[in-house]
Amino acid sequence: MNLPRIKICGLTRIEDVHIAIAAGAEAVGSVHYATSPRSVESSAMASLFDEVPEEIWTGGVVVDLTPDQVDDFLAASRVRALQLCGAQQAEAWADVSVPLLRRISVDEAGATDLEAWKGIAAGFVLDHPKVPGGSGQTVNFALAAELAKQAPCLLAGGLSADNTLEAVDAVRPYGVDASSRLEQIPGRKSPAEIYSFVQVAQAALGSSGSSSLATTD
Repeated sequence: MNLPRIKICGLTRIEDVHIAIAAGAEAVGSVHYATSPRSVESSAMASLFDEVPEEIWTGGVVVDLTPDQVDDFLAASRVRALQLCGAQQAEAWADVSVPLLRRISVDEAGATDLEAWKGIAAGFVLDHPKVPGGSGQTVNFALAAELAKQAPCLLAGGLSADNTLEAVDAVRPYGVDASSRLEQIPGRKSPAEIYSFVQVAQAALGSSGSSSLATTD
């Protein structure tokens, strides 16, 4: 599978999944984390992504999921990729059957975490260190740019059509990942915001000089 360049996350409604794909997103994701206002059950993910074309990544964002739990989660959710957030240890995930995205906090510890997951994660999601995701806060672009040089990274953290061009120009990531800034209310996306974000992201990534060669099995 080609690593996606534009990902829409925090999806809770089938209609928003369809809109994201129609707009041009290459990956769609949902969150399984009880404290998140966007959390959905694993079985609900299966329903959300049931009609998604095979070439589109469907991702489950999980916090502190353990390797012992992963088979049950994948069977219930039927997602095609996992985005790992939390304190997981890289070596325990080497044999997982789906591609992994590893969330990296854009802070002083980010480089160490990224290095530990190289060769195990298919790519990385650079996000604000405040919470596991959906903070709506932009990251430190200078730190994120250094991380993005080391491996294929999707830039997250408060992205929308208003700031994605600036963010991509500053960080030069492989791709981008947006959630909370595209919402009307938590869990309910704005179609106009999705279309605007994807359009800006496509233009920004097309001119950023980012590599488009990353792939994963």
